[in-house]
Amino acid sequence: MLTRWRTISDVAVPDIEQFVAEASASGQEVHIGTDSLQTGRSTSFVTVIAVLNPPKGGRAVYTQMVVPRIKSLRERLMREVWLSVELGLRLSPKIKGDLTIHIDANTDQKHLSSRYVQELIGLVVGQGFKALWKPNAWASTTVADWAVRHLNARPLRDRSGRRVA
Repeated sequence: MLTRWRTISDVAVPDIEQFVAEASASGQEVHIGTDSLQTGRSTSFVTVIAVLNPPKGGRAVYTQMVVPRIKSLRERLMREVWLSVELGLRLSPKIKGDLTIHIDANTDQKHLSSRYVQELIGLVVGQGFKALWKPNAWASTTVADWAVRHLNARPLRDRSGRRVA
């Protein structure tokens, strides 16, 4: 499957591995997070890579994947986290600094996602990565959330330009 990466300002990133290797060459922290949005009969996932460069700020890129609607919250959260972990496994040899996976789930019992937080953390830590979850998971809860909502504000289209449900 071809994965297209773009910067937040909508510039294409042709080689994500090269981008991450160059952006983190001096040991900068790399953060990966995924968020999803249910739209009609589909679920849209946006995965974000953010490379911090204190005190200058950082750089962020994203990719989007649309699948048939996932009705189960647990399955959707697991897919979000696994997309981030899978990308982390692919990129970790290229990263000189720390790599952290952000989980879009809340420990507060009033949120349904709280039922799955420990399982999701276990998935991340079990693969050897650091984990952050709400309220500290800014890559998934802020950056990826902005991207998934921004991308879905306009109609999704396939490669031929036809609108997708």
